[in-house]
Amino acid sequence: MAYRVEYNGEDIELATLEAALDCARNAIANDVDRFDGWAVEHDENVDEWFVQAVRNGRRIGPLAVVTGLGKVAPAPVVEEWERRISFVGKTPADAFAMAADWLERRPDVETIGDVGWHHTASGHQLRIYYRA
Repeated sequence: MAYRVEYNGEDIELATLEAALDCARNAIANDVDRFDGWAVEHDENVDEWFVQAVRNGRRIGPLAVVTGLGKVAPAPVVEEWERRISFVGKTPADAFAMAADWLERRPDVETIGDVGWHHTASGHQLRIYYRA
C-alpha cells in the first residue's frame, strides 16, 4: 500500500506509512522554528493521519495529512503547462514500480516532459512531469 502526504499544497507519494509520517514531520520541522514534539492522530473513519508540531503542550503551525492510497491514483500537482507527480520508495525499484503502476492506470497521459530523480532522507524520489 502506498501513502500520500499533503502539505502546503504539495503532494508526495511514499511506499510506507513510516516514510510518509517521517516526510510529514520533516516538512513541518522545516517550517516551524521551535517545537517540543509531535501530535499524530489517526481518523479511522476516513483512514487519514494528521501530523502537527507541539510546543508547550499545544499544537502549532501547519498540518500535514497522510492518506493511505491502496489502489487510488494520487492527484498530481499542476505546474503551468505540465503536471508533476512524485513517488518515493525505499529503493529505486520501489519508486519506479509505483510510477509504472500509476502510468499504466493513466491512459490520458499524452507526453512525459521530464523525469527527476532525488535521493532524500525518506528514500528515493522519482518525479515525473507530464501532459494529460
